[in-house]
Amino acid sequence: MSLLTFAQWVQSTELFTAIRESWYVYPAIMSSHLAGISLFGGMVLVVDLRLLGLAMRKRPVADVMRPLRRLKWIGFAIVATCGILMLGSKAEEYYYNAFFRAKMAVLALIFAHGLFFRGSVYGKVAEFDKTGKIPGRAKLAASLSLILWTCMVICGRGIGYIEPPLDKIHARLIERHHQRTSFYSPSVMSSDFSSPEFGFVVNAAPRRQMRIVVKSPF
Repeated sequence: MSLLTFAQWVQSTELFTAIRESWYVYPAIMSSHLAGISLFGGMVLVVDLRLLGLAMRKRPVADVMRPLRRLKWIGFAIVATCGILMLGSKAEEYYYNAFFRAKMAVLALIFAHGLFFRGSVYGKVAEFDKTGKIPGRAKLAASLSLILWTCMVICGRGIGYIEPPLDKIHARLIERHHQRTSFYSPSVMSSDFSSPEFGFVVNAAPRRQMRIVVKSPF
């Protein structure tokens, strides 16, 4: 099973179909997703600015990070849950969306960033408070975090401005299928092309016919 086939299967399930076709559920999930990003991203921003020495300089780094940790995980849970629901409901559209692919790449870099600096920076903030000095690796981690999250927001906003032409993509796939078929004899099932759908029969093999239905965009 290819990734595209899996995406089409996921979005065709009952749960994700209901979410996609609802006038209220999908917008509510999207709004919650944005709220979760604001919460999670806001907590990350505060910590990064403190590590860079641009905010709350008089407060110890540990005192800044500790109370924000729970809020950050709550925001992450909201973002992850709503993101999965949004992805599943429009999986095929996201598959063809270049901004979504870029967002997934940035997300992978964010996870790699967290794992790489977890032990050397985020797990040693108490030592920074003892010495009273923020080391260069901590400032590097904070700078990269800000850059990555900025890219994440840009890619996320870009997703909404791209709507893949699924009708044209499906028509192109059907045309390729015809070209790969050894013997076929198209016969229009309905001469009224203004109707919602028309079809044709493909003789893919002896004594076996396959009917392909194409939804007309008109």
